[in-house]
Amino acid sequence: MKRLMMLVMVLVTISVGASAQKEKFKALFIYNFTKNVDWPAQLKNNQFVIGVIGNSQMAAELQTIALTQKVGNLPIKVVNSASPDELEFCHLVFLSSSKTAQLPNLLGKLSGKQTLVITDGKNLATKGSAISFIQDGDKLKFEISRRNIEKQGLKSSSALANLGILVD
Repeated sequence: MKRLMMLVMVLVTISVGASAQKEKFKALFIYNFTKNVDWPAQLKNNQFVIGVIGNSQMAAELQTIALTQKVGNLPIKVVNSASPDELEFCHLVFLSSSKTAQLPNLLGKLSGKQTLVITDGKNLATKGSAISFIQDGDKLKFEISRRNIEKQGLKSSSALANLGILVD
């Protein structure tokens, strides 16, 4: 019985560790996406705001990046939220896989606000998000919709499109 409990504890620890590592990679991807997307000059105020909906681990990872990095010359502010309705203006919003059902509401709220929407799930870039993380075996990849990026009034580099899986 003790061995079984130890095995369960080890497996849970490995699983949590792998999950935390995955969120760290996604946060690094998100930060690097900011280097390949152009926001209009009037939105380049005194800070770059990243909203996270439904994933406190992702918010923590992005906050760690924000301590040492900037987007252009702007400091990064990370806002964690339970729903799209709680968010104010953000340059970028990450919608976690547990909140995917809120994508239509989020897209409606952000329509015309020049916000990059990043999701976590297969085929979500075809449903309105600009970029969506997908798991391909043991590899983390992302789908990208240049049409959805442009629909939000943003411009992306060709390098970003070349690194992702284009859906349009």
